[in-house]
Amino acid sequence: MIIPKKLKIGGHKFTVDCSKQLDNVLGDTDYSKNLIRISKDLPQDQKESVLIHEIFHAMNSTVSDGFGHVLIDSFAEQFYQVLKDNKLIV
Repeated sequence: MIIPKKLKIGGHKFTVDCSKQLDNVLGDTDYSKNLIRISKDLPQDQKESVLIHEIFHAMNSTVSDGFGHVLIDSFAEQFYQVLKDNKLIV
């Protein structure tokens, strides 16, 4: 998977930044800036997994009650595995 520089999620345009080392997190989303950040020194497969995780967070932000972080993390990892195992991303 190529990590895109721009991404549209739920009608909102996000910038994806992988240029900086993040402290204490692998990735995060700043909704006030529509910015997804992924730590630069991660291996490619981990960057891909973190991107999916942050996309799930952005999608979840539109749900009134939302899902917990543990559930999002589980869904993101499982979805990433489905994509990889079925060669839907290379």
